[in-house]
Amino acid sequence: MTLYESFRECAKANAQKTAIVFYGNRIKFGKMLEYVDRAAFGLGKFVKKDDVVTLCVPNSPGAAIALYAVNKLGAIANLVHPLIKKDGLVSCMQKVNSKLLITYDLYEAKDEIDCQKFITCSRYYMGGAAKLYYTFTNGKKIGKIPAERKFEKLLGCERLDRTEAPTSAAVFLPSGGSTGTPKIIMHSDEAFNGLCANTGFFLSQPLDTYKAMYSVLPIFHGFGLCMNLHICMINGYTNVMSLKFNAKEMARAIPREGINVLTGVPAMFNKLLACPEFLSADLSCVKDCFVGGDSAPQELIDRFNKVLSQNGSSAKLHVGYGLTETVTVCAVTNDRYDKKGSAGYPLPGTEFCITDGKKKLAPGEVGELCIRSPLLMLGYYGTDETPIRKLEGEDWLFTGDLCYLDADGFLYFKQRIKNMIKVSGVPVFPSEIENVVTKVDGVKNAAAIGIPDAQKGEVVKLFVEKRGDTDDADLIERIKAECKAKLIVYANPKEIVIGPLPLNEIGKVDRKLLK
Repeated sequence: MTLYESFRECAKANAQKTAIVFYGNRIKFGKMLEYVDRAAFGLGKFVKKDDVVTLCVPNSPGAAIALYAVNKLGAIANLVHPLIKKDGLVSCMQKVNSKLLITYDLYEAKDEIDCQKFITCSRYYMGGAAKLYYTFTNGKKIGKIPAERKFEKLLGCERLDRTEAPTSAAVFLPSGGSTGTPKIIMHSDEAFNGLCANTGFFLSQPLDTYKAMYSVLPIFHGFGLCMNLHICMINGYTNVMSLKFNAKEMARAIPREGINVLTGVPAMFNKLLACPEFLSADLSCVKDCFVGGDSAPQELIDRFNKVLSQNGSSAKLHVGYGLTETVTVCAVTNDRYDKKGSAGYPLPGTEFCITDGKKKLAPGEVGELCIRSPLLMLGYYGTDETPIRKLEGEDWLFTGDLCYLDADGFLYFKQRIKNMIKVSGVPVFPSEIENVVTKVDGVKNAAAIGIPDAQKGEVVKLFVEKRGDTDDADLIERIKAECKAKLIVYANPKEIVIGPLPLNEIGKVDRKLLK
């Protein structure tokens, strides 16, 4: 069954239930299905089965409609960060030979990218007051979108009856390998549907007692796509959407909409704990909370659980472990499986082992985590490179993460072997930062690392070795300006240090000495 087919089955059974709440507007499942079928008809004039369509969109009804419409056509949804810079977007589209781009009204380079494209307008799906405010505050940024480029015009097409299934991959997701180099991960429909089939394992109470989930994580991330959007769209739950996280909006929405499930990255939960409206909100409707995308300090978990309890909720903030190669979460703590300090218990059908690279290690021994699961990726696009290798005669996915398992099978995360940095749960690649910075006049060499941050999990610290007698202050300002212009906001350095870089015996920067 495809993503679209699983959504269609649920939408028909729950046609009169609210599927999405978006800034004061409520869209029923039946209407969402109609939108998807009409959009698929319009898109079908431009793409066919197994073509790649790039989606550069924030969390919105337009994003959901585009995703399921593309899937209905048997095309592949290539998901990219909605804040990606123009050059990065163009490069990504070229790499996968994308036939079409669907982006959004506030994307800064929407008019500069020369390709077949549609632009979705978020205000189309908003309630009246929010629509007026959005137009008033963003009118200049939106500009005039040509009629032939408007994605929402496709919603006036006739409905497409036929449904195709892609030959192999249904979704491309961005991630990073052990070197920190971005890769494009290919996933099947079965992987997403299979993960969502574990809904009963994640949640603490009977599935038919759940009503709504608050959703802020964008669909370019496996966490947002699967555990926020798709899990609602195939279970008949209301997805309360927000373009970007706002703690005050979320605090108000929880009692108003009867939100039962909260998911997010550590930075989001930290911001909620700093929000007076959340600290005084009635949270009695909240049944389950999950934090992922990065390691969550125990102190954060304890503080959040205290607020939940004080405000009427019996829920606990649970943690999970996952990687894009397994769609997203592959281990989680819940009401049945919970140990303090653990990163989670493996999902049904998922196996873990720890290895020194040659053999499996005993419980308590630290080594590289390896995974076996029916939800693994199909592979990396455009390369035969794979993290799946033989271990004692079996195929395992080598994660590049140092962990250990206890005697009961609980996972404990130690540190990443990879150089990749995660800022607010968003992957940031040192190589991309360094490539931008080393092109600045006066820079000889550069190295980016992640350092702990109480709010964001990690932030970028940049070490720069300058060339000649360039003024330090001037160089730092020019580096900041170049990073702001060329990198997504998460990759912008929080701290810049000027000085010689330590080298190892073969002349490469010794990152272990950078702190």
